[in-house]
Amino acid sequence: MRQWLEIKTRYPDSILMFRMGDFYEMFFDDAVTVGPVLDITVTSRDKNAQDPVPMAGVPYHALGGYLRTLVERGFKVAVCEQLESPEDAKKRKGPNIVRRDVVRVVTPGALVDDEHLRGDESNYLVAVCPEDRLPGPASVAALDISCGEFITSYCQDGAALSAELARLVPKEILVPEADRAEIELMLAPGCPPLECAVEAAPAEDLADRVRHLHAEGGGEKLRTSQLHAACAALAYAEATQPGQTLLLHRLRVHTPDGHLLLDETSLRNLEVFQTLREGRRKGTLFWAVDATQTSMGARMLRTWLSGPLRERAPIVARQDGIEALLAESRVREELRSRLKDVRDVARLATRARLGSMNPREMGSLLASLSVLPALAAMLGEMAGRRTDGSVPAVIELGEDLFEDLRGELARVLVDRPPAQARDGGMIRAGADDYLDEQVKLRSGGQEALAAIERRERERTGIQTLKVQHNRVFGYFLEVPKIHIARVPNEYVRKQTLANAERYVTEELAELESKVLDAQFNAQARELVLFEALREQISEAGERLCDVAERLARIDVIAGLAQVAETYGYVRPEIAADPVIDIVEGRHPVVERMLQSGKFVPNDVRIKAKAGGAEFGRLLLITGPNMGGKSTVMRQVALCVILAQVGSFVPAVKAKIGLVDRVFTRVGAADDLGRGESTFMVEMREAAQILREATPRSLVMLDELGRGTATFDGLALAWAVSEFLHDQIACRVLFATHYHELCGLEGRLAGVRNVHVAVHEHRGKIVFLHRLEAGPAGRSYGIQVGKLAGLPGRVLRRASRILERLEAHERGGGLPQLELFAPRTPDEAPAVHDGAGAESIALELRAMAEELRDLDLDDLSPRRAHDLLRTMRARLET
Repeated sequence: MRQWLEIKTRYPDSILMFRMGDFYEMFFDDAVTVGPVLDITVTSRDKNAQDPVPMAGVPYHALGGYLRTLVERGFKVAVCEQLESPEDAKKRKGPNIVRRDVVRVVTPGALVDDEHLRGDESNYLVAVCPEDRLPGPASVAALDISCGEFITSYCQDGAALSAELARLVPKEILVPEADRAEIELMLAPGCPPLECAVEAAPAEDLADRVRHLHAEGGGEKLRTSQLHAACAALAYAEATQPGQTLLLHRLRVHTPDGHLLLDETSLRNLEVFQTLREGRRKGTLFWAVDATQTSMGARMLRTWLSGPLRERAPIVARQDGIEALLAESRVREELRSRLKDVRDVARLATRARLGSMNPREMGSLLASLSVLPALAAMLGEMAGRRTDGSVPAVIELGEDLFEDLRGELARVLVDRPPAQARDGGMIRAGADDYLDEQVKLRSGGQEALAAIERRERERTGIQTLKVQHNRVFGYFLEVPKIHIARVPNEYVRKQTLANAERYVTEELAELESKVLDAQFNAQARELVLFEALREQISEAGERLCDVAERLARIDVIAGLAQVAETYGYVRPEIAADPVIDIVEGRHPVVERMLQSGKFVPNDVRIKAKAGGAEFGRLLLITGPNMGGKSTVMRQVALCVILAQVGSFVPAVKAKIGLVDRVFTRVGAADDLGRGESTFMVEMREAAQILREATPRSLVMLDELGRGTATFDGLALAWAVSEFLHDQIACRVLFATHYHELCGLEGRLAGVRNVHVAVHEHRGKIVFLHRLEAGPAGRSYGIQVGKLAGLPGRVLRRASRILERLEAHERGGGLPQLELFAPRTPDEAPAVHDGAGAESIALELRAMAEELRDLDLDDLSPRRAHDLLRTMRARLET
């Protein structure tokens, strides 16, 4: 317990899992805390003591599942291992307690085991270092120790910082104590754990290491705040792996100004990675375009989608790679088939560096590297058919095919390695002379034991005599008691059982010593050879990270080419002017969810500097709910994202002018945690758009102003539209039911009215999902209510109210009670004959609709009588 207490003082904020034999034990408050979390029994040590110590334990072989549960619940876990065997401890002078120490600290941002990680997601530990105080400028460093990725960026303000955190999706965030509350406000609900671990000034040796990593990565000079953030992330990560050296693949500078900015709101509303309703992957943009074959490729595609490019040259380079593979369908298919055999090379290299790679993972690395020569040959064949004699740079594999490492792994490792090194049997026969000798002695000993058993059976006449082994007594001869009289005198009794006696002979003891020595020597030699292989992989770690990045890029480009061919995507023109001109564009997700050929494509033309009658910089979209207004808007935004990723887009033709940021004001949601109503959230998001949008931005507004009174909302929507058009002059898609806004087309030069078409026949509507010029004639809300199943009585009453509103010269300007309250005969105002006749005609038309909807075969006499009475009363009123 003194040993436990000493180690616990070094890790006071962690659950200490203390290895004792076959269990990891937890004591004191740790045991009380994790008992209900892990659903395990909390017992006590020294139960008879006056104040027993609480204790809880889990089996060592099931550690992974328990660790995952604790980390998901936000705990840090210090794993304390036995660093020697009990036998070795007994040989030492002084106290013979087994040496133990923490070998790793498991936190959400410091996971390296495959069972704790998702292959298609990075696992970022992020450090935030403000230059002064938030919401001013700040630097961010992100480190994924599972694959060695290390990046830093500089954010001009709090909004840019919030967007950068949304892009990275960190699993754990390190912040200065003074800025903790401010950063918590920036994060979405369910934010990752925050640790106050960013120091004012890092140690100089740590800073020198970060500068060296940055020099290898190239790029602009690090700001002081970037250096401090990177040092904080590195120091924290290294503290989670005591005594180990992390594999870091350079320090790269990510420049937000070079990428299309997608904040958390836009990523959520556009369903880039998660669906709005259920948080699923299926039904997202990522799902629709992910045809990668490797987890490395999936992670890279996710990174590209979260931060599309804003510079034309790298976008065109990616397009060139896709086009090249589209032209070489056979090469593309073979590449993708070979990539299926490639495992997560970067994460395997990291596990080798940390000393946790097992033999089976080593075999996976060998299988992955063995694919490289075939990939190089395919790309070389492809280059030979191209006019310039080379493949696009984005799909180059490089010259390092790891002949040295592949050769050594193939020479030493067996074809099907075991899961654990302690199981043995991982080294190929002929790889090491000494090991072969020990294996032969071990095998020969087994044959000798079998020979002894046969000989003793013949000599004694006891056919049921057996040579057996257990951990306590070693090898022995077991004889049933009914044959004890035949046992020779030289047999020495070892143990008595209920039905048998166990004996040992001098010959058996000598042979046992040889066999066990050979077995021990063979196992020890295998471990030495395995460790040498792991060290060789570790030394090649940086090279492995390089080839992993190239393989991932080839995988992404080949996957995007496959998607383009399968679903008919085209290469968009990347333009310098702020234009979006999409011919027969489609929603990449919705068309996948529908049956083939069911999606209705649409043309969309927007230009911030309007030129020509067909272009406007603000498209005002009207039409009924379910008509497809939101789909059209979202598909435009998703096509822009895909184009700036470098992907082809779902359209017949497309020209995309580079966008610096996509803003979305979509849907109705409150934020009760911050005490904000639905309308307040709507206004806050609109304010952010008006504050941060630039002429290069793309803005999507869906039903702005609907959360308040009609005239209030209309006034706000009108003013916002004018501001976006006049002051910002960016590209805007604005879907609305305020038909009064359609008058803006005649007042503002850049406004164009469009609507989603509907066909109406005998009171029923068919949604055509086609975008057409001009405003919509009506909203068809009552018809949509009918489709949704509203009661007929409600629909009829709504129809009569609508007719009165539309017929009145002041419409919604009348007091609510006068317009909407049902009238009794005494309350009804006197009307002249013309008005009375019109009112009766309206009632008769409504009754005719009701009669047409009646199911006469299901109408009882009593129900028919009641209905007739009701209709007459309505005519009298």
